[in-house]
Amino acid sequence: MKFTQVAADAFQKLQLNAGVMLSEFDPDDGALDRSKILAATGGGVAFEATPNFVDFGEDIDNVPNNTKELKKLDYFDVKMSGTAKTADTDFAKMLVGAADVSGTKVTPRSTLSLEDYSDIWWVGDYSDVNTGASAGFMAIKLIDALSTGGFKIQSNDNGKGDFAFEFTGHYSLEDIDAVPFEIYIAEGESPDATLSSLAFGSLTLSPTFNKGVTAYTTSTTNATNTITATATDNTATVVIKNGSTTVTSGSSATWVTGANTVTVTVTNGAASKVYTVTVTKS
Repeated sequence: MKFTQVAADAFQKLQLNAGVMLSEFDPDDGALDRSKILAATGGGVAFEATPNFVDFGEDIDNVPNNTKELKKLDYFDVKMSGTAKTADTDFAKMLVGAADVSGTKVTPRSTLSLEDYSDIWWVGDYSDVNTGASAGFMAIKLIDALSTGGFKIQSNDNGKGDFAFEFTGHYSLEDIDAVPFEIYIAEGESPDATLSSLAFGSLTLSPTFNKGVTAYTTSTTNATNTITATATDNTATVVIKNGSTTVTSGSSATWVTGANTVTVTVTNGAASKVYTVTVTKS
């Protein structure tokens, strides 16, 4: 069917699994620090940023509603909600909103402090590359979050307690135009399984080496030549074989008269690439 299709890059643009709530996250680094997880969740996290508009034309005769030149974005109502399955005193303090912690005690306050506001991150897997250092992620930063859902616990017979939560992001007088949320989307990058260099002593490869080209030929009158293969990513492994004989990079391979097939396999996580060189000895 003509239109029963998906985009070719659909699996690079999927948000996957429940993700985690964090107190800190660096989107430039993309690394997960498990000590920053605020709580385990059940059923994932719901995030909503709802724009609120003012329509200056709605009470003017002969001006239809939603005339774009007369519409103003007033503010965003930004919330993150869900159900936590774990809680410690720090998270309980966050759920109460205005509270202090002393040892095992969480004491609610009747007044708010600027210290009661804190940033909260939700970070989830994104794209079909979701393992390793180059994994993709989708991250949302809720800025100056404060609990507006209160402290709630639902205990369950022979089960775990549920802590329903709702956090609301807030504007600040320090920068009144700064919207209280940010979104980061980083597509996963497949681990690099290419070679940065490939040399057979002083022999000339045809075509000239290019890491994107995997098949080469060369000729020699020597009994042996040194093979050197270097991976682009130094975390990748390189295995060189002359026929069925393994050759260490920087060591010599011995040729038989006629065609000799050398394979160089680069492996980096789930990614691999095989380079083939046919060496003809006369």
